[in-house]
Amino acid sequence: MWDQKEKPIVFGVFCLPLVWLLYSLLSGRYFPDPAEPFMTLSGIWSAVFISLTLSLSILVKWPMLKRISRYRRFIGLTAFWYSLLHLMAYLVLHAGFSWVWISEDLLKRPYIYIGIAAFLIMFALALTSPKTMIRKLGKKWKVLHRCFYIAAIFVVAHLWWQVKSSPEIAIWLTIIIVVPLVLRLKENILNKMKKRVALNL
Repeated sequence: MWDQKEKPIVFGVFCLPLVWLLYSLLSGRYFPDPAEPFMTLSGIWSAVFISLTLSLSILVKWPMLKRISRYRRFIGLTAFWYSLLHLMAYLVLHAGFSWVWISEDLLKRPYIYIGIAAFLIMFALALTSPKTMIRKLGKKWKVLHRCFYIAAIFVVAHLWWQVKSSPEIAIWLTIIIVVPLVLRLKENILNKMKKRVALNL
């Protein structure tokens, strides 16, 4: 369980990127075209928190980092909120809520579809993150939340599909997402194999 004193501190730390993004936007740092940098940076922070969510089961094996396991759900929700910010930046700053523009953009940029698919998965996971939903869904909750792996793969695909000439950001974000994803999947497979062996004994 969380220490009540920790909540505002952790919340404040996780909000720092958002504060900086909004400050930069409102102070004119991103003008004359605020859409591109705001979308890029909010997408990067979403990827960072996705990576951190995937890394938790690995990080908590170190005694000094066990404490962060209590933040698992909060970190996952933070990844969702930054992905929502990324989507809103596209809809408001880039498209100006013009559905004509958006429909034309969807034809020119098919990678948007896979980004939306990743967002919808994370949206479903965010809706089912409260404890009441965990109790209602029972064993189905774990099965549903394994879809986070699929969302992470979609995010990587979304990144690479739009790369043109400078892949540096995509490379680094791919590393921080794929490495913990592979380690997490490997851990799950090994745990299942151990359970099967134990059942057969």
